[in-house]
Amino acid sequence: MLAAPTAAVLLIGNELLTGKTRDLNGHFLAQVMRRRGVRLLEICTVADELDDIGGALMRLLTRTPLVFTSGGVGPTHDDITMQAIGRALARPLHRDPRMEKLLRAHFGAQITPEALKMAEVPVGTQLRAERGWPVLRLDLAAGDPPHPARPHDARIYILPGIPELCRSKVEALEAIPGELPDAGGWALEVLHTSRDESDLAEALNRVVADHPEVEIGSYPRYSVGPGGRLIGVVRITFEARGAAAPKAKVARDALALALGPGALTDPPT
Repeated sequence: MLAAPTAAVLLIGNELLTGKTRDLNGHFLAQVMRRRGVRLLEICTVADELDDIGGALMRLLTRTPLVFTSGGVGPTHDDITMQAIGRALARPLHRDPRMEKLLRAHFGAQITPEALKMAEVPVGTQLRAERGWPVLRLDLAAGDPPHPARPHDARIYILPGIPELCRSKVEALEAIPGELPDAGGWALEVLHTSRDESDLAEALNRVVADHPEVEIGSYPRYSVGPGGRLIGVVRITFEARGAAAPKAKVARDALALALGPGALTDPPT
């Protein structure tokens, strides 16, 4: 089976690290990647600092050829994503004429220098999904400076941090045929058991070894039962992609058989 395409997400903003804002964009992008059969390797959150943003971006690009950034693209003092990306990639910022035109059309005579800051993008930035506001995309060839040792071509999508706008921009990208990788999604099978993880580990380990093309996860959950007693249910997921998709159910049935019907239970409510 060919390896699944991979991606990473870089979330930018002090508000995420201080708990003032709950992350929604990383979760949304994880769902999108899963639906498209893309393996999300990492979600990284950094502060509004040039070195933090640039360092995290370059590290993620060594892991995967596809990185989504979210946040830091507005007109205020802490919106430094463009500057950080440009510096990390050795691509100076320039005023993109199409971005400037869009900004002037949007703000009209009330446009300010701060608003025009949003037209300053790294050289080579493409405007994609121009439904309303565009998505900014940077394509990198293997060996491009300042990291000539990077063995693969890469692509960066620069997304807004406001969840509603981020979602809209990703949906616009998905509407463009061939814009985002698509490996056909993942098949998912689920089993619930009342057995403790330590009791089912031996059987589970055998199934994992027998089905290497299936990703298997074990997730215990506890609720309070009569008399305050904790009741545990373990949710076990079986996932496979592409031609291996039917093997998810095969692995699930193998564990169900090994545990026996008495160990299986309904999902918790």
